[in-house]
Amino acid sequence: MLRFTLFGFPVLIHWMFWLNAALMGGALSASSPEQLRGLIGWMVAVFLSILIHELGHAFTMRNCGDRRVGIVLYAFGGLAQGSNHLTRKEDLLVSAAGPGLQILFGLAVGWSITLWRVPSPWLLAMLDSFTIISLFWALLNLVPVVPLDGGRLCQAWLGAGKQRLALTISLVCSVALALLSFQNQLWKGLQNSVLDFLDIRVDPNMRVGGGVFTLILFGMLAWNSWKQLRHEPQIPWMNAR
Repeated sequence: MLRFTLFGFPVLIHWMFWLNAALMGGALSASSPEQLRGLIGWMVAVFLSILIHELGHAFTMRNCGDRRVGIVLYAFGGLAQGSNHLTRKEDLLVSAAGPGLQILFGLAVGWSITLWRVPSPWLLAMLDSFTIISLFWALLNLVPVVPLDGGRLCQAWLGAGKQRLALTISLVCSVALALLSFQNQLWKGLQNSVLDFLDIRVDPNMRVGGGVFTLILFGMLAWNSWKQLRHEPQIPWMNAR
């Protein structure tokens, strides 16, 4: 475990976070010095993007009066843990703040590297990775699947009396995304369309989403939604934002 404090928030990074980031970055096939440098750049980009996302949640929780907020980065991402009960409005704000801040940083970096030449190839690759991760992991996080931010937004929007509906939506969406996980052309086509619309130019071979990690993640999220619909205990690490 790596522990430190940032802006007054205690931050804990589980070793599985680094392992998962490395595997997603192609650690098993990286053998040359150039590939290893690219892998390190990818892991730095993942770390910075996910940390920015969780800081968005944490600062909003603090603004809502919570003075005991911590951040944990673990296998499939991160979570900001607060100690106060959130009102419906506060829950909407907190849930939206993480992906919102992450997207803003992704846009800022993406437009910067499109407009200005980056002198270092390694730095350019890292910033490309940061842009793609920040934009598309944040957008994927906004899909209405519990406990992703989109799922929490759906729950808060529907209200306490319609939690079964929110879980049903979550189950349907997570199953659909798991089934589409190997439609690589679909994922790349959607991402290219977004990048073209935003006029951001990054490495055309660098895309996220789809593949075995998407299958595992949304398969587990589907199972977790099913367990909640049946009033069974959730998967332990899936009960916090």
